Amino acid sequence: MGGAPRVVVKTGQGLPDLDWEGELADLTDVFPYLGPTWLGASEKALTDLQPWHTVATRARGELALLPGYVMTTPPVVDHEPRTYLGWQAPTGEEVCCGAQTDACISGEVDALGTEPFFPALLLGSPLGYRTEVAYNFWTPSLMAQLVSELVPAAFEQGIKCIVAPWISGRSGNDALVTALEQAGGHSTFWGYEDYLRLDAGSWDGHLAALPLKKRQRIKSDVRRAEAAGVRVERVDGEAIRPYVTRIAELTCLNREKNGAGEEPAHIIDVLTALLDARADVRAYLGTKDGALVATCVVIRKHHRLFPKWAGFDYAAIGERSGIYFALVLDAPVRDAYAEGLRTVEFGAGAHQAKVLRGCTPRPVTTAMVVSDPQLRPQVAKWMDAFGASRRVAFGDAPAATRTPLPIVSGGSGACCSDG
Repeated sequence: MGGAPRVVVKTGQGLPDLDWEGELADLTDVFPYLGPTWLGASEKALTDLQPWHTVATRARGELALLPGYVMTTPPVVDHEPRTYLGWQAPTGEEVCCGAQTDACISGEVDALGTEPFFPALLLGSPLGYRTEVAYNFWTPSLMAQLVSELVPAAFEQGIKCIVAPWISGRSGNDALVTALEQAGGHSTFWGYEDYLRLDAGSWDGHLAALPLKKRQRIKSDVRRAEAAGVRVERVDGEAIRPYVTRIAELTCLNREKNGAGEEPAHIIDVLTALLDARADVRAYLGTKDGALVATCVVIRKHHRLFPKWAGFDYAAIGERSGIYFALVLDAPVRDAYAEGLRTVEFGAGAHQAKVLRGCTPRPVTTAMVVSDPQLRPQVAKWMDAFGASRRVAFGDAPAATRTPLPIVSGGSGACCSDG
């Protein structure tokens, strides 16, 4: 008998049994943050999150994974569903790449307490800041099948809120947003992530193809970095291991400066797991007067490069030394061109600074489904207000209403992805 193979969807699952080599072979085009190597390390680091993955299989070796984690109590703000409604944590912490919030809305959300939202299900990679399906087969209804199974199953398990914070505007992901909306959810603008297509053939060709102002900006970055007296070198694989703790310290210094709450132990656990798995990991190290003062960790997967963690000792190098650009933007792109790669995926953070140096943005969407139908209209209004504030932060609002916010800072780095 003919016909398409049947897709089987199961919810509440553990991770597929794939090592890094298996990911390269079976999840070739998937971001590394969505594979079992990264997620398995995250689960060891984030012990307060309970794995609850949705897995679809079809035929032999065909796999689709939508990661999910149950949160029984309020977590850090980046994983807290109420922050995507405009709620401000009492501690003052902000969701990654934070925007100004409306105190009235925050008070309204706070007045509801935690009961309407917890237990909550976070969809995606908590330390990878991506809500996306990792798959090696496709059908037009795949996203809808995954969501139509997971939403009722989660609510039957007592989940009050399903939040998908970081849905990238990559091809096919609009179907995930649509499926969550059709399941009773709502979506709003979260921000942008940035990437660079390596179309110029070489680093010199890349510079030559840029508009004059962008080219001059990059050359100025290089001059400022050299003037700062920081020596940059690259180390790969096992050679990174002696620097893991310092990399984590510097990264978290940078993230704390930008309002994010990731802990050094999280980075140590995930980076160590990647090294143990023999993933293609590189680290750019900046030293000054014998001290390690700047780092950027990059993962290569096939024809793409993924700068992930960057950290800086600003007390040693100053606020505007140019080292951020030398380590995070210039060095990885130079090497990617030298290796014949196709794309550098920079992720979110320091969006305008990246665009000014030649990157292309993708929008990122947040979607949420609450189990209480009567609460859904109010949640939609709060999300719309949150999305509007994010557009102001990213410079998308009309000029008359724009407000200068940390998100547009050119040299301070990012908080949820690469710097």
